[in-house]
Amino acid sequence: MIRLATVAVLLTLVKLGLWQLDRAAHKQQLQQQYQQRAQQRLQWPLPTEGDLRGYQLQISGNWLPQQALLLDNQVVDGQVGYRYLVPLQVSLEQPWLLVDLGFVAAPSRREQLPALPPLPSRSVVLGRLLQPQPNRLADQLLPEVGVVTRIQALNWSQLQQHWQHPLIPALLWLQQPQQLGFKRPWQPINMAAEKHHAYALQWFSLALAWLVVALLLWRRNRKGTTANPVNRPI
Repeated sequence: MIRLATVAVLLTLVKLGLWQLDRAAHKQQLQQQYQQRAQQRLQWPLPTEGDLRGYQLQISGNWLPQQALLLDNQVVDGQVGYRYLVPLQVSLEQPWLLVDLGFVAAPSRREQLPALPPLPSRSVVLGRLLQPQPNRLADQLLPEVGVVTRIQALNWSQLQQHWQHPLIPALLWLQQPQQLGFKRPWQPINMAAEKHHAYALQWFSLALAWLVVALLLWRRNRKGTTANPVNRPI
């Protein structure tokens, strides 16, 4: 029973290390994809399905500040705050496009919202498209409606129901005009491949340490059995 538990723990640690290596390979593939798409520009209207990540888009539309969102629980440079998201309306018949206007620090009190600068009625914007993947454990919109609606996750289907209007399932990370919004760090990948490699090394190191301990205990038990043999009848 003890041997089975030892082997099970060892296999679990190795499996976790292999999973981190698989995640690292996936992140490297994404990074290469973003680099390849950096200079490729899509045309409007965008498809409502498919992989839009990393492509450029230039478009003209009307801002809808009355529908602005603050995406909660964001951290930039160790500071807690929100992502300021505002939909852009290209025409009355077409889906809205949500634009990321950057990171804004949260006030000290939860019931307070940050001051947001006014937007022009219409702009020509240039940016790159993102399709953030929600946390499976916290993927509900949970809108707190106020002067600006605070949300907990980007849930596209729930957001469309909230607005009662179709929405492109992608986020435009704004590059131009630079004077609009706040600080906008380009973070298309939430964890770099190097970090996954470091985690994999930790899991493999734990597996090796577990194996060494198990071998030492097995060797000690074997010596104890040899030094004190069980008396057998002649």
